Amino acid sequence: MTNPDSASVNLTKQALAAWNERYIDVDGVHTRYVLEGSGPPVLLIHGFGEFLEVWHYNIAPLSEHFSVYAMDLPGHGLSGELSSNYTLDFSSEFIVHFMQAMGIKHASLVGHSLGGLVCLSVAINFPSKVDKLILVDSAGLNREAPLIYRLATLPVFGTIIIKPTLRTVVRAGMKKGFYDPNIITRDWIDLSYRYLRQPKLKHAILNLVRNNASIDGLHPELLVTDKLHLVTASTMLIHGEQDQVIPVEYARLACKLIPNVTCRIFEKCGHCPHIEKAGKFNEALIGFLNS
Repeated sequence: MTNPDSASVNLTKQALAAWNERYIDVDGVHTRYVLEGSGPPVLLIHGFGEFLEVWHYNIAPLSEHFSVYAMDLPGHGLSGELSSNYTLDFSSEFIVHFMQAMGIKHASLVGHSLGGLVCLSVAINFPSKVDKLILVDSAGLNREAPLIYRLATLPVFGTIIIKPTLRTVVRAGMKKGFYDPNIITRDWIDLSYRYLRQPKLKHAILNLVRNNASIDGLHPELLVTDKLHLVTASTMLIHGEQDQVIPVEYARLACKLIPNVTCRIFEKCGHCPHIEKAGKFNEALIGFLNS
């Protein structure tokens, strides 16, 4: 595999097969996860509509130092559906219950985008469970939401707009997450397209947006800037300077509000520094976790 810091992402079936896929029931959800390495536990939590493969360039380097867990959140990837409402409280409790099911008393949490908001919620509400907190282009720092997600909150209309899955739309949506849109190859697009076509993920997306947003944007309770002072864990924020999804100014604001925080802004980088700047990302993460 080539380093995506200097070459395009090439996701192959052979590379994915190197991971030992496992399943465990958590809150009634048949949950897919991988576990690699040994040492202090580190949990990787993906973002909205994503899957555990997004940590492809991070798991192996991290596993040389830590026990690395990555999962598919309910309704995502190859995990099962959930029957309850997909609220922030549910999501943070799900992470805690996953840890309990795995016998993990406390761990360092790494969350990307929506996963960052979930990890923030765990750190605020279950502080004894979190050793260190790493927020990667995290949600929860502003109320803005893409128009298509706000439209999906509307009765009937939301179901109609989310029903079709077009490869061109998937490609365009993925490339918006990167400073260099050419970094995403057909392998990544094909994998995302395959997962996004699943009815369960469409249900999960509708569940998520309708329980956490309206036509005006995200629900006010998902804006956690007024709670950042409650984060007691040592925290690192990593953010792409050219993030088009969650602008970098919100990360800079958060760095002023979290008590014990380190802020890393990656230049020429979009919404996914763990992919687009994987080498620098892994180095920063390992250094912070070992400090």
